[in-house]
Amino acid sequence: MSGRILATASDRGEQHIRSRWEKQHASDADLLHPVRHYARNPRGRDFVVGDIHGCFSKLDAELAARAFDPARDRLFSVGDLTDRGPESSAVLDVVQRYGIRAVRGNHEQGILDWALRDDIDAEMVEAMRDDPAQAIAEWSYRDGRTSQLVYNGGQWFVELYCESPDKARDIVRYFSALPYAIQVETEHGLIGIVHAAVPDQHWPEAVSVLRTRRSSRVREIVLWDRDRWQGQPITADIGGVCAMVVGHTPNREVRVRGNVLNIDTGAAFRFYGNLTVLDLAGIPAMLAEKEDR
Repeated sequence: MSGRILATASDRGEQHIRSRWEKQHASDADLLHPVRHYARNPRGRDFVVGDIHGCFSKLDAELAARAFDPARDRLFSVGDLTDRGPESSAVLDVVQRYGIRAVRGNHEQGILDWALRDDIDAEMVEAMRDDPAQAIAEWSYRDGRTSQLVYNGGQWFVELYCESPDKARDIVRYFSALPYAIQVETEHGLIGIVHAAVPDQHWPEAVSVLRTRRSSRVREIVLWDRDRWQGQPITADIGGVCAMVVGHTPNREVRVRGNVLNIDTGAAFRFYGNLTVLDLAGIPAMLAEKEDR
């Protein structure tokens, strides 16, 4: 991408957009509460949903089937709210409609990595407005980060960034504030939620690390690790919680290893295509009945 000083009127406009973003988005460290704790819900039920990936119509159907009431019930998410699915740009409307409490997934992080950089090519932004199909192909060819985002289903965000920067900015603000972990008090004990994996076999220690030493290695594990589900199976329990709920690694059905449930059932994938919503109250029974060895 060009490193020259931008001089045209349109380029100056893009500089202004980036300047506004910088002012409206504090640094990750300033905005982020790495772990969020939720007390028991005295009014209704608590649910957790797997990787939605922009398939919000499926979420609507699953919640309608459960008579979900956002005034009483709570909905938690293992992250990866967007990308791949056709309704990704509606993410903030859906979050508001259901009061979704999500952890950060690797797809949210991918959008942040792309959007909060300081070298987005203003010429390509302008080209996207004139001929999006041609521009996205050229931009992906010229820029590895754009290519990666598009490959992972994030083309919708590139288009939104160019067409509706204010809406894109609001999505970035929301993603920037997502925690890496959530813990929820239930009648059966504490349930932890992360996107991919826990960076320690003891939950309180993992929480402590996330709260005090958010190193790149810890973030990488929480957002990307698949060791429990691929290769040599890991069946050890995570101590300090009655259950852990994760997503990230898609499967045809919910998988259980130790006290960890993987509920990513591939909502946006052609061969899986299911979205899983679980009632937290039923998780202990699931652990007792089914373990994937």
